[in-house]
Amino acid sequence: MPAQGAPSDPARRGRVTIADVARRAGVTTGAVSLAMNGKPGVSDATRERILRIADELNWRPNHAAKTLRGKRPQSIGLVLARPEEVVGEEAFFAKFLTGVQSVLSQQGYSLHLQMASDLAAESEIHTEWISDGRVDGILVLDPRVDDPRVTHLERLGYPTIVVGGDADSAALSSVRADDGKLLRTIVDHLVGLGHERIGYITGEQTFTHIRRRIDAFADDTIERGVWGTVLAGDFVPQQAKAATRKLLSSPRRPTALVYDSEVMAIAGMATIAELGLRVPTDVSVVSWEDSATCQVLHPTITALNRDAVTLGKLAATEMLQLLAHEPIEHPAVDAVVIQRESTAPPPA
Repeated sequence: MPAQGAPSDPARRGRVTIADVARRAGVTTGAVSLAMNGKPGVSDATRERILRIADELNWRPNHAAKTLRGKRPQSIGLVLARPEEVVGEEAFFAKFLTGVQSVLSQQGYSLHLQMASDLAAESEIHTEWISDGRVDGILVLDPRVDDPRVTHLERLGYPTIVVGGDADSAALSSVRADDGKLLRTIVDHLVGLGHERIGYITGEQTFTHIRRRIDAFADDTIERGVWGTVLAGDFVPQQAKAATRKLLSSPRRPTALVYDSEVMAIAGMATIAELGLRVPTDVSVVSWEDSATCQVLHPTITALNRDAVTLGKLAATEMLQLLAHEPIEHPAVDAVVIQRESTAPPPA
């Protein structure tokens, strides 16, 4: 046991924090917030232990002066549970956030943005925000199959917009995108050029929108009598390079490759060059996401342009409609394939 007044004693080293209470109680900071605010989500025994320890440490939550005595925070929360290098490199996130903020700022709202290491950490942040009354609503990106975040927020009945989801309830709505239709648009482009062997290097395959794309790719290639194969790239350049090398090292290598992001497409093109092959003479390349880099790289990259700024505006607009208890509109999220230098008819 540390001596009384030792630095490890939170009560003796200065201002006690919620993390000190959580550490002493052996729980998460989210559980402390729930217990202190009388919210469901912790057992009676845990709540009693947390309250006792908080009293012993003489800690009480400030909660920004109780959110100015009931005044709404005028803020929407978004947590990004993606690797930092992915968020920093993919153009989608900057464009999406620009679209969200452009709508929110016009109505006097701010965007409360935070990074998380995984889904559990993201849910923990959601719980703290809700307990502290820090945000009016929450945006959720990249919904997963059986997503625990969506289940948790829906159970709490907190205003939530799921981007790319398909669920709707009193407090939860989704910005829908027909990923299957968009994937078929890419296959249409490649088959129209004469390709009969197509490889698809995907993002994280637990994402529901990636699963929809994979299913559409399988169905569409079978219906067309086209050979199609799928490998995971997880939005990580090194994994995209490994998947590209594996596909192009096969005896009947694909003549076209589709990547779920422009970062993976660029990594794949580097691998194609390392293998002594040329784009598009030997292999055509399509990126699911468009960016300025796709337009200036040599060869320029054929890409699906789906306007992430507009997607962000739709998400923010639906959130404001949800908060105002207005009917929520679900306009179609469309996209087109912009043909550039990276696609051409397959080699004879």
